[in-house]
Amino acid sequence: MDSKRLEKISLGALIMTVIIFLMEINFYDDTNYTTNKVNEILFWSFLRGLVISVGVYIGNQYFSKFKDK
Repeated sequence: MDSKRLEKISLGALIMTVIIFLMEINFYDDTNYTTNKVNEILFWSFLRGLVISVGVYIGNQYFSKFKDK
């Protein structure tokens, strides 16, 4: 895989991680988070962000090749 692709995917994943993490924290509205709970929310936020970022990248690649035909 090209390093530019990995940079785009990882940057998208990190940005989505922050957004999803903040949404999760505000959605549950629990004031007494333990360190384990915050780490778990951060981990799942990163995984969701990574999946969304990869999906968007694959979709963009597919439609750009589909558009060229």
